[in-house]
Amino acid sequence: MTFPARDLVAAEALPSPLAMPDQDLRARFRDPAAPGLRRKGRVLAMRAAVLLLPMCVTAELSRLSLGWFALDGRLTLAEAALVGITGFVFFWVVLSAVTACLGLFWRPASVLPTGRGLKVVILLPMYGEPAVETVDHAVQLLAGLAAQGTHRFALRVLSDTRAPDAVAREQTAVAAARRRHPGLDIAWRHRTKNNDYKSGNIRDWVQSEGLAFDAMLILDADSIMGRDTVLQMADALAGDPSLGLVQTVPRVLPGRTIWQGLQSFASEIYGTNMGRGFAAWTGNEGNFLGHNAIVRICAFAACAGLPHLPGRAPRGGVILSHDFVEAALLRRAGWGVRMMPEAADSFEDTPETLIGYLRRDRRWCQGNLQHLRLLAVPGLHPLSRFHLLQGAMAYLASVWWLALLILWSVPGQGGGTHDPFAANPLMPSWPVLPAFTQSAIAGFVLLMLVAPKLLGLIAYLRDGRVPLAATPRLAGLVLAEMVLSALLAPALMVHQVRAVLRTAWGLDGGWMPHVTGASDLRTLVRFHAVETGLGAALLALMLAGHLSLWLAPVVIGLCLTVPLAAFVQMPRRRLGLRLLRRKPVT
Repeated sequence: MTFPARDLVAAEALPSPLAMPDQDLRARFRDPAAPGLRRKGRVLAMRAAVLLLPMCVTAELSRLSLGWFALDGRLTLAEAALVGITGFVFFWVVLSAVTACLGLFWRPASVLPTGRGLKVVILLPMYGEPAVETVDHAVQLLAGLAAQGTHRFALRVLSDTRAPDAVAREQTAVAAARRRHPGLDIAWRHRTKNNDYKSGNIRDWVQSEGLAFDAMLILDADSIMGRDTVLQMADALAGDPSLGLVQTVPRVLPGRTIWQGLQSFASEIYGTNMGRGFAAWTGNEGNFLGHNAIVRICAFAACAGLPHLPGRAPRGGVILSHDFVEAALLRRAGWGVRMMPEAADSFEDTPETLIGYLRRDRRWCQGNLQHLRLLAVPGLHPLSRFHLLQGAMAYLASVWWLALLILWSVPGQGGGTHDPFAANPLMPSWPVLPAFTQSAIAGFVLLMLVAPKLLGLIAYLRDGRVPLAATPRLAGLVLAEMVLSALLAPALMVHQVRAVLRTAWGLDGGWMPHVTGASDLRTLVRFHAVETGLGAALLALMLAGHLSLWLAPVVIGLCLTVPLAAFVQMPRRRLGLRLLRRKPVT
């Protein structure tokens, strides 16, 4: 189903097609239209520090760990593997801590004024989301941008929705918006076949209508953005002809459930500071999150056409996590990709429940693991390769953490050489110096794990966003978020390991719409059966004395997965949970 041309593009004739060829992933490519980028020494110095410091810290930790294990004059294979895996995992932990530390010193970049206005289209891809609410948010943004500054704006709703009744509701919602705002350029298009999912949807529009615009502001169906933020992004793109993409650091909307509220709180307190640090050291080699970003259409069309990967899904076929790859291809061709945390009124939603979150995470895992096949693409900037690896490591890290937990139970079994619980589970029996060294290592690891949250809290307090009277409530929210995150972390680890194994086994999860609404007890038990059963088995081993008490937090979290999942899907208002955050500007 499609609208005729007069409904597809308001007040204008259909433009000529714009070519968006598949990129050759076997050869270098440079866009002749890219003006080139200037190297900034300050950014390069920060980048070197951020990448080298975690390496040095990890090397020292590994050296201390090897020395501790070799106290008896021998090093077993399990102990060597434990040190190696610990070092690999710990690099990413320290990297997060250093990035968060850098966020404390971030300052917004100045945007040079320019008299050149851009013709910007707001793209709203839809795939079965609530029609009226989703379209209204985008129309409100467009109405707020009308006659503001030197830029001109239009809205295109790009529907990939499958159900005919949902398609009809979208059509009705767009028609109603056009009647309410006759002066705004609003159109709707529906694809009969949703080839290549969201990336294919945007690519089809770019090829058919993109030539009529300079830039596109890409939204998700759950995106909320403020007018001034969009103008700030458009000014940045217009003022720097070397930029191909400007990406905000979206924060999470508070939603209605406890899960959404805690995700929003973590995003506001911790994520904002992490985003600032990431923007500071990536410079013009930033990343693309797929939404809440403005993109130069000519650059995107010339440089970011995604081919299918060889082989069948999930390892081949359509590139699901297309955004990281599109950013890498833009930068390969000579265009800058910049993160812009100062464009602050940028929000997104998150699934209402833990089940919804994990189902979405499964798709993200499949897409991010495809990135491993792209690490050797010729011409990519080294930092783009690092972003691709980092995306894959977001899920592979769970496999490493699981291996780490297993290996911690191996050293000392059968011989008791370094098992701190061999004689008394609460009293290590090592000599004083080794015991002190081991305690220092454990304390440092724990500090690095919580450092991003502590640094984010410091930045939040420094910015003066909390009245003195609200400090106790802030402290309570921080404590609640940390406790719940720690309890749910084992279940998230198990599901991510399962997602990695499913992908490695060749099981394609495809592209699933968001899951909405609370689940009943039977659904929760069935969905979380693996982690609950694993927790019960580990608890039995622990009670029998065959498992270290160090793993008690992991075991407790696994055993409590079902009640925790039921708890976090409850409405926030039932507990009177109010968050400390600014309201989004729409």
